[in-house]
Amino acid sequence: VHRGQIGMSSPSNFVHLFLNAPDILKAHIEERAVNPYQLVLDVILLGIILYVITRRAEKPERPLSEKEIAQEIDDFHPDPLFPDVDDPLSKLDRVPIIKGSTVTEVILEDDRKVLHMARTNFLGMINNPRVEESALKALRKYGTGTCGPRGFYGTIDIHLELEERIRKFLDAEDCLIYSFGFSTIASAIPAFAGRDDLLIVDKAVNFSVQTGVKLSRSEVMWFNHNDMADLERILIEVEKKDKRTKRTINRRYIVIEGLYYNTGDLANLPEIFKLKTKYCYRTIMDDSYGVGTIGKTGRGTCQHFGIPVKEVDILTGNLEGVTSSIGGFCCASRPIVYHQRLNSTGYVYSASLPPLLAAASITAFDIMDEQPQLFGKLTENIQKLYGKLNEISGIKIASMPSSPVIHLQLENPTGDQFTDEETLQLIVDKALEKGVLLTRAKYVYGKEQYLPKPSIRVTVSAALSDSDLDKTTRVISESVKEVIPNRPQTAVKEESNTGLQKRR
Repeated sequence: VHRGQIGMSSPSNFVHLFLNAPDILKAHIEERAVNPYQLVLDVILLGIILYVITRRAEKPERPLSEKEIAQEIDDFHPDPLFPDVDDPLSKLDRVPIIKGSTVTEVILEDDRKVLHMARTNFLGMINNPRVEESALKALRKYGTGTCGPRGFYGTIDIHLELEERIRKFLDAEDCLIYSFGFSTIASAIPAFAGRDDLLIVDKAVNFSVQTGVKLSRSEVMWFNHNDMADLERILIEVEKKDKRTKRTINRRYIVIEGLYYNTGDLANLPEIFKLKTKYCYRTIMDDSYGVGTIGKTGRGTCQHFGIPVKEVDILTGNLEGVTSSIGGFCCASRPIVYHQRLNSTGYVYSASLPPLLAAASITAFDIMDEQPQLFGKLTENIQKLYGKLNEISGIKIASMPSSPVIHLQLENPTGDQFTDEETLQLIVDKALEKGVLLTRAKYVYGKEQYLPKPSIRVTVSAALSDSDLDKTTRVISESVKEVIPNRPQTAVKEESNTGLQKRR
């Protein structure tokens, strides 16, 4: 049917087409010579047609025999669901089984009562009769909860009541609560920081903050812990790079903790606020271990330095240490809080906080307001224990005197992380034998951005008596004296890399 000159309506036309095929082909090639791309396309199509016509039909597969099936199964080796993590420190872990609890003690599986100095029961809310009664009332009224996300069918009036209670307690503009303390800061950071943003982060932040930083996928720069000179150096470098490359970054944040859980010291908030104002940055601060422990009335690191909470752009915390409940909170301006209700994964996709836990937290905050002497008692216990522990030879205190989280490090470390951790674990084991439950400060090996130095973490509670403090000091002192002389004593420079860090 070339140019409509030849038809296929009769056998004679077909014969005519066959006899004139060379002339038709020649004319076709001449026409396509004007358009070489069309010629190439024709050749490709012709090749495909020839392939389809000449290819052999595939033979149906023969079903496998029983023997072949068994061989295939034997040869199948699936990849593990998670990779092997070679964590030598996990070999040191001894996890005591607890079957009962009082305000300051726990009952182990062998029915021994031991003083618990490893949990964050800062204000003694565990086993508090008022807290327990309010939780039971909420359980009878609401049941266990809706088991649904807040934005769908999970919000109950008691959730809103707790948010308002925390807002008033901290004198913040607005507040929302999360179902789990860890996910609070881990969700809040990526809700406001993305690929085109910049985070400048303290190296000592805890793992939940590190998780939020990682999930944000922002550009990240780390400054030395509480080193304001290093922080300003990075801010100046960023400013120079911006001018040189003319880049634009949407949002910039300085990410810190109020009271650092991994070190037991406070952020230098006054200097950080000067720098963030000078270089136009926002602040994200996790004060999980400052709110309820630091400040005259327990309002946290901001109260300690006389800085209004509203000056912090995003302030997060957990309810697990202060109220002995579960959950977390974020205080910020109303637009920032509203944005999280729609975009924060830990809020949007998590089941809402069980009402009984919300009720327990509300009562705990009521107790804090009614009994401000709790904070004075906590501060007194911290100072007493700090002074007593400071007299023990063989260990040193790495925390500040006002911190309820006290880190005890070896006075003469060997420099090898595993050896030092093993020494500290032996001290912990000895202390448990003598009636005091302690713990090494444990971290997520291979995942921490910067692995802290080995230490024993001791937590102080306002519920502890003088005899409890004396017992803790005596037991730690005796345990250190029994363990240290039998351990390697080769000291190395603190700045040298540890064995575990080298393997990382």
